[in-house]
Amino acid sequence: MKNQKEYGEQPKGLNPFLPFGIYTADGEPKVFGNRVYLYGSNDLFDGGYCSGEYRVYSAPLNDLTDWVQHGVSFTVDDVPWSNAVLYAPDALFHNGKYYLFFCLSDGTEGVAESDRPEGPFTNARQIMLNGKPIEGIDPSVLECEGHIYYTWGQFNLRMGELCEDLCTLKPETVRERILTNEDGAQGFHEGSSLRKAGDKFCLIYASEYSPEYPNSGARPTKLDYALAATPYGPYERMGTVIDNTGCDPSSWNNHGSIIKINGEWFVFYHASSNNSRFSRRARVERIEVDETSGVIKQAKPATNGFVEKLLPSHIKSPLNACRFYGGAYVTETQSGFAAKGITNGSGFVFSPVDFEKGNYILTLNGSQNAETGLAVYLGEKLTINGALPVGSGTNRFEFAAPACREELRFEFNGKSGTELCEIYSLNIEKIKP
Repeated sequence: MKNQKEYGEQPKGLNPFLPFGIYTADGEPKVFGNRVYLYGSNDLFDGGYCSGEYRVYSAPLNDLTDWVQHGVSFTVDDVPWSNAVLYAPDALFHNGKYYLFFCLSDGTEGVAESDRPEGPFTNARQIMLNGKPIEGIDPSVLECEGHIYYTWGQFNLRMGELCEDLCTLKPETVRERILTNEDGAQGFHEGSSLRKAGDKFCLIYASEYSPEYPNSGARPTKLDYALAATPYGPYERMGTVIDNTGCDPSSWNNHGSIIKINGEWFVFYHASSNNSRFSRRARVERIEVDETSGVIKQAKPATNGFVEKLLPSHIKSPLNACRFYGGAYVTETQSGFAAKGITNGSGFVFSPVDFEKGNYILTLNGSQNAETGLAVYLGEKLTINGALPVGSGTNRFEFAAPACREELRFEFNGKSGTELCEIYSLNIEKIKP
């Protein structure tokens, strides 16, 4: 990872909430002690899905904006039976040890252990059923009332209970088709995460469900959820928790889970960057969960992440935009990050932004290939109607804002069919009276 200084200032806690040079997908959050830990797969910039290593990140419960990286926790070199890519993991604390459940691109799954939640994890062994290795991806594990439930699979979700060795499934407990992507079912694609939401068992999963399709076939950009009174179901699909469509024009999949921290519920998920299915980054949103019924209110991708009140002064980089449109996207460059793919009518959005009434100055750093018009909207109101001249440099615009909590939308205009500009950084300062 490049030195963070190369990327400029990054306000803590905004989405994506890890340092800009980190690409972590498939995040499973777990609270151990006085910290929340994030376990996920590790994408490489401009690469495909995942890589040959895992890294663990954590933050103190009393400051969820202060995330640190603990380094490499496990690599494929620690797997004695395979040299494949490491896909999505999960973690469990059991009888004084921490267990990392992992899967590989060849369809095998395993578990490793450590005395510390951040690893390193060692003693890897395969997950076995009836004396044979299981096949599938995306393990999830939940310990509840003396049982350790294990789910895995793509398109057809399987569930069973682990023995005390945590690498053997009890044959009599294994069930097929807990969720599926068959017509009339729950639209299950992959990425199951078994949790409790109040008294209900809740399965979070990447979903193909769409009203336009027979419950399958859509891009699995949604994290849907299904509820049941018992761990094995039957599960009823209830709705969507979060959909990352719009975070990048080429968004393809999603994977994550829900967790209650300090009395608040959050959904951790990922979104693509680089106008690709890959280069995925960890994101988070606050969510509302009815702990009696288990019903979850759908959230929208936002900029603020763990920051309760997003101020104009927080906005520094187009990377923190929660939505791109018209073909615009953000990508890594040799000198930092830039919004690219900007053509006539395209742009990006930060939301929700809390403005105090007053006058402000917007500073926009970029490089224009052609004469570029800039329209900035605060909610539905056109706040700036300006122009960016050809060339690289700093552009300043003064505007007035009422006291409000609105989305801040940047739209660029110019000659159709031309890539107009690249935007490197932004700054909004309130003018002192």
